[in-house]
Amino acid sequence: MLETKNLKKVYKTKKGVSVNALNGVSIKFPEKGLVFLLGKSGSGKSTLLNLLGGLDKYDEGEIIIKGVSSKDFNQSHFDSYRNTYVGFIFQEYNVLEEFTVGANIALAIELQGRKASDEEINSILTKVDLEGYGDRKPNELSGGQKQRVAIARALVKNPQIIMADEPTGALDSKTGKQVLDTLKKLSEEKLVIVVSHDREFAETYGDRIIELADGNIIEDMEKSVKIVAKQRKINEDNLQFNDTTVVVKKGYHLTEDDRIKINEYIDRVNSNLNIKVANENQGGSTGEFVKTDESKIKYQDREFKLIKSKLPLKNAFKIGASSLKHKKIRLTITILLSFVAFTLFALADTFGNYNHIKTCTKSIVDSKIKYATVSKSIKVGDGTYSYWNEYGNYLSKGDLKKINKETGLNFTGVITPNEELTLGNIDTNVKLTKNDSYCAYANSVSGFTTLDNKKLKEYNYKMIAGKLPEGKNNDIALSEYVFETFKKAGYVNGNKTIKINDYNDLVGKEIAIGKSKYKVVGIFDTQVDLNRYKDLSGDLKGNS
Repeated sequence: MLETKNLKKVYKTKKGVSVNALNGVSIKFPEKGLVFLLGKSGSGKSTLLNLLGGLDKYDEGEIIIKGVSSKDFNQSHFDSYRNTYVGFIFQEYNVLEEFTVGANIALAIELQGRKASDEEINSILTKVDLEGYGDRKPNELSGGQKQRVAIARALVKNPQIIMADEPTGALDSKTGKQVLDTLKKLSEEKLVIVVSHDREFAETYGDRIIELADGNIIEDMEKSVKIVAKQRKINEDNLQFNDTTVVVKKGYHLTEDDRIKINEYIDRVNSNLNIKVANENQGGSTGEFVKTDESKIKYQDREFKLIKSKLPLKNAFKIGASSLKHKKIRLTITILLSFVAFTLFALADTFGNYNHIKTCTKSIVDSKIKYATVSKSIKVGDGTYSYWNEYGNYLSKGDLKKINKETGLNFTGVITPNEELTLGNIDTNVKLTKNDSYCAYANSVSGFTTLDNKKLKEYNYKMIAGKLPEGKNNDIALSEYVFETFKKAGYVNGNKTIKINDYNDLVGKEIAIGKSKYKVVGIFDTQVDLNRYKDLSGDLKGNS
């Protein structure tokens, strides 16, 4: 159900030094059982638990949950994963002091999107031996009882995995055993992963012990099935002889026959003899550990489904408002200073992130302008006299890539030969506009670009006559905007002017652009609205 592959995590100190917390850790966890993560401080055991629980993000590798990789999970996915499958138990309990025990449990139920009932709360408290404690406040409980409240809260969602970070660290030995007894009982049906530094507890209660050092697994051992079987048999037999050890069932009183059997056993065993009392109420017992064989771990096919957590507004407000009960003056000052700080931060962020390119682009888009031309100008001259020079400055492929990235729009480069691209084959005697100073028609072109069906679709263009050039000879396709010039002035072939009324009248004809000649094979519509320039040209589109 839970598996890690080559998991890596690197932290950086304040001085910028990289610390490898985990170095390619791969583990396959069983579907149930009590697994201990052991190691000294800084070994990586708590980091591993935090990554497994989605409390922190790994740098490399992956965590597989019920056959689903978490590589593409965002924070919301990890939150839902914890809410659905994981119950967390912390060393410091994290029990909400302003709520009663029952209210702590109820809050966890409501996070599941369910309404809490007294029956469900009492049932959960009974599982952790806290029946009747629902109305008590956490400050009325012992450390062990608070930890069991934390366990009860974790059980609300009926998690398949329970993760405990040093659950006995703040408890005395006796209380710690009580908590581990509870976890051992839960591990009969769930996977329980415990971070601990106590090897004795791990060997007594654990079904598997994974020891880490410097971010690496140095030992992975599981309790021998044979030893476990022997320990179970003690519950059936009052007296058990194991090698140099005699195990007596707890509560059993030796009879005269038992004394004779033990004496006979002493005579046969040629070494010191240990007599132990087996505690059948204890969650586990020390036994022989062997190297873990992960190939024997099998997973059942189960549906992967996440439940999004929802904190009711009433409870969220109550949690926040409870802090007003303590240090009110300091809290008030903190709120005022935070308000001022956030206001200044917002102003600084606004000014610091102002981008004139994005602002201009947004203005163009909001104005619903469907086409725009970008040219390159370079500032020349000295400080006394300077100006922006556009002539002779061309956009490179790198410039085009930068423009597309910074504007978020898709511009296509225009190839401009180093010559005047005046349109030939038009009747220059025809007056194109009523004002010769301004011309809305195309008596020249700015350059050439490549065009295919993909770009036609991308730019929302369409072919209205002929076809696209196939990249051979000097075939060319003209925009409808250029076509309108020929429609207005006519097409000149030698000394003869041919009237152009339809798109197909121009397709197939040869025209001169600059010093070169091209064959027109198609006309395409770029959606330029020439009627915007009607005041300049007087009789546009359809009135030639």
